[in-house]
This record gives sequence, C-alpha cells and structure tokens, in this order.
Amino acid sequence: SDQKSLMKEVLKEMKIDTKQFPERSVMSEISSAKNEYKSPLDYRNEYGSNYRNQRIADIYECYQKRLKENNALDFDDMLLITVKLLENNSEVREKYFSRFSHILVDEFQDTNPSQYSLIKSIYTNNLSETELEGRSLCVVGDVDQSIYSWRGADFKIILNFQNDFRNTTLIKLEQNYRSVATILEAANYVILNNSQRIDKNLYSN
Repeated sequence: SDQKSLMKEVLKEMKIDTKQFPERSVMSEISSAKNEYKSPLDYRNEYGSNYRNQRIADIYECYQKRLKENNALDFDDMLLITVKLLENNSEVREKYFSRFSHILVDEFQDTNPSQYSLIKSIYTNNLSETELEGRSLCVVGDVDQSIYSWRGADFKIILNFQNDFRNTTLIKLEQNYRSVATILEAANYVILNNSQRIDKNLYSN
C-alpha cells in the first residue's frame, strides 16, 4: 500500500494520465525491470524506442528518486541493492562467502537474473571453479514446471546451469510418489512438447 501511494504521488506530480498509465501496470513494469537487473537508464536504453516506454522510464527514474528521499526500499530493491552491494563491495562479499560454504536453492526454475547474481556472488566470490574446493552449490528444480516468467523468472537459468558450473552432477528425480502411472504417462506426453528442456521420464510404482 505504501508503494501504491507513492506511485500515485509520482504520477500526480508528473501530470500523467492514470487511464493511460494505471498505477498497477506501471509498478509491474518497474518490478520486471528490477528483476532483470535494469536501472531506469538501462530500461530507457533497451526499451525506450516508443513513447509509452519512454514515459515509464521517466516514471521509474522519478519513483526511485522519491524512494531515496524517503530513505525507503521497495520489495524488488531489497534484492537489487543487495546484489549491487555484493558486486561492488569485496569486504561484504567476502563476509558472506566465508559464512556460507554450502548453498541450497529450491524451485530453481523460477529464479530471476537478480536472484541468480546473488547466488553466484555468495557462492563464487568471483573465484574460478578450481578455487572453490570445499564448497557446494545444490539447486533443485524442474524446467517443465517454470510458471513465473510473468514476474521475471527465466527458465534458461536452470537450462544453462551445467554450462555455468562445469563440474555439476545432474541427479534426475524421476520416480513420482504422488500420482499413479496413468497420470504420469499423460504428463510425459504433454511436456514432450516443450522445446527447451532437460529430458526425463516420470514413472510411478
């Protein structure tokens, strides 16, 4: 509600018609930009080829300015600013690198670029794979269950995981304990149509 109130103030201050630019729609667009690790300038440079996106870049810039004046963060900023802090401050990054030797990420298919940057910073501390002895990164996920692209999740992150970390061991959990074989057979036929996936065969006893 605080976020929505602030956005209303920003749109009023900028004399922007909320019928053309509804608060919820603008907030969603800004949230997506932050999840993709894009500043107002990044957003303008990448998407500002039309009038609507130029105005959203203006609103985003003003919104961030007002947040700063209020010494406030929105939900997406908590992640974005943490990622920037870890990238730019080696002392902070070293502290959390030393604190967490073993990292587990569940529902990894729904990771967005900011979340992935956070994980990589804490796990690698910008070191090479050969320098990470004694550390482990375990991710659990299923690309066929990726359903949150509308809020910034990128299924390609899980698909590229084995390229990003060459010494990865892939363990397929194909036996299902919730469903009977008939349902799993139908599910297998449906997900075979997904063009980008890691092959698996669900079964039940």
